[in-house]
Amino acid sequence: MARLLPAPRDALLAQAHVRRFAPADALLRQGATDRHAYLILAGDVAVHVIDSSGIDAMLAVRRRGDIVGELAALTGEPRSATVVAMTRVTAGVITASALTNVLTTYPTAAWELVRTQAHRLDWANRRRVDFVSRRATARVARVLADLAHEIGSGNEQPIRVELSQRDIASIVGMALNTAENALRSLAHHGYIERRYRAVLIVDLAGLAEFADWDRDNP
Repeated sequence: MARLLPAPRDALLAQAHVRRFAPADALLRQGATDRHAYLILAGDVAVHVIDSSGIDAMLAVRRRGDIVGELAALTGEPRSATVVAMTRVTAGVITASALTNVLTTYPTAAWELVRTQAHRLDWANRRRVDFVSRRATARVARVLADLAHEIGSGNEQPIRVELSQRDIASIVGMALNTAENALRSLAHHGYIERRYRAVLIVDLAGLAEFADWDRDNP
């Protein structure tokens, strides 16, 4: 939604009220039946799903300009995921009626929402393909390259990815020790540096080449 034209973006923000969240606060909870969405104005949030066995899996990170909770707001179905603040977060609360009004009034906003959903589906599909076709280290490298592309500004490096090793393991879909070994290997090659609850990408070009990742066709 960060690519919204000024008119629909301003209309959406005009109907939103601002809330602030501390790290670890839940913005949305899986299974809840409330009907509103959030437009992230500052900070990062993590999307989690808890399966029937109680395992908590981190699926994605959303950042400034992203909208979360829009599907439940539009369909009225229970929420499919929990969204938790990773940092201090400022977000605009958007009611279901306000979201519907903006999407109806501004077709470009509806089109951008479709593009956002398509991008998220593509991300999930790439993770599934990687799971069956690539080795563990390449899978981690491809996720880091994707995240760096979303976070990075121009060619400035290093790019800091604020995720723990456990978070990365969950997003990629592998055991923690496997992710640790993969990150250790990428650090040994000089592509990344490991930090406390973060990864610094110091050679994005090398990482992308290693992962067979291309920004136009990841």
